[in-house]
Amino acid sequence: MDLWIKAAGGVHMGRVYDFGSTFSSSRRSFGSGGSSSSRSSINQDEFELLNRRIAKITELYTQERAAREKKSKRREEEDRRRKEEERQREEEMRRKDIAFSHVNGDVESLKAQLNPLLASGVFPLPRSPSRSNKTKE
Repeated sequence: MDLWIKAAGGVHMGRVYDFGSTFSSSRRSFGSGGSSSSRSSINQDEFELLNRRIAKITELYTQERAAREKKSKRREEEDRRRKEEERQREEEMRRKDIAFSHVNGDVESLKAQLNPLLASGVFPLPRSPSRSNKTKE
């Protein structure tokens, strides 16, 4: 029982954690039967076993938590990388759209200049032979 009290953190203001009522020294006796040394060694063994189990569980919890944090960081990094790639693609598409608009504007400007010249007949255009002439040859 003394080990349990020690494991619970000791007596504080007349109370021991989880007993719920005032803890007096009269309640600390184990009752009759058995030697206190054999009970103490059994309790000490059980206490050490529990401490080892707690240490193992704590270690496993720490490893699991570290693995979750690593996975979370990896996801965050992947999300950041995906967003950056998407931003770069959008920027590239914007640049291409601007370049296309410039080229399209230049083509339309050239058409507007050529159509009146061609319509005026100043530059005679060579005519391709008709299909009927090609088939006769």
